[in-house]
Amino acid sequence: MTNQSANDRTIEDCARQSHAGTIDFGTVVERLTAAGVEAYHVDYRAGRSTYYTTDDQVHTFALALHEPAIADAFDGAAVQAAVRGAQQGEVKYPEFVRRTRAAGCVGYDVWIGGRQVIYHGRRGEQHIEWMPGAPPGRDNVEVVKQVYAAYARRDLGAALAFYAPAAQIDQSRELPWGDHYEGEAGVREFFARLLRSVDSTLALERFIDAGDHVVALGRSRGTEKAHGRRFDVPIAHVWHIRDGKVAGVYYHIDNPTMLAALG
Repeated sequence: MTNQSANDRTIEDCARQSHAGTIDFGTVVERLTAAGVEAYHVDYRAGRSTYYTTDDQVHTFALALHEPAIADAFDGAAVQAAVRGAQQGEVKYPEFVRRTRAAGCVGYDVWIGGRQVIYHGRRGEQHIEWMPGAPPGRDNVEVVKQVYAAYARRDLGAALAFYAPAAQIDQSRELPWGDHYEGEAGVREFFARLLRSVDSTLALERFIDAGDHVVALGRSRGTEKAHGRRFDVPIAHVWHIRDGKVAGVYYHIDNPTMLAALG
């Protein structure tokens, strides 16, 4: 049997055992790496998983799981809980698929070389999980990512733990929640005003490491609460990190587009 044939059989066997729930994720990654797989994509809507090798071969297999229906809203915290359950051996793959579909996940990408898994929502939302052994990011970028992860879980207490006592938030006063805020009370007031106006999720596309400043680029998508109008606006958040804490954050968005949605 040629090496290529052996690798093909390994990929097929990993796909079959994964879908049956008889193999753990760590073992899958280890075997696929040995078979030359650098990444794979699982598409819940199309019902297939596609594997990509370092020599640009593509292998596609059908997914047998289709229930429950994929939820409309993306719940990053529920996806993270399913991941943690799988990591601890408490959630097998068929149950993992059911939980993540119920959390609004339409599929995910496993980047074996990059040591990360990216879970996707219907509107471009993302939840990123790093595999063990992933190269650590620079500290300030990691602080910002942790704050966003807490926001995605709607865990304001966890987010506040990353803010310095005199932290400041600024956003344009053109927006109903825009103003200058200081300290923990100010941060809480900002989010209270924001959540009274909109229900939103962030699809973060890029982090720019500028030393003690970190720029997060992406989009904010959601619904304004007064009339139920949907919005999708580009964002640029500029974070100032000092001694591992958020000293300030400046939220910039496409004001005209947001104001049009707010009516």
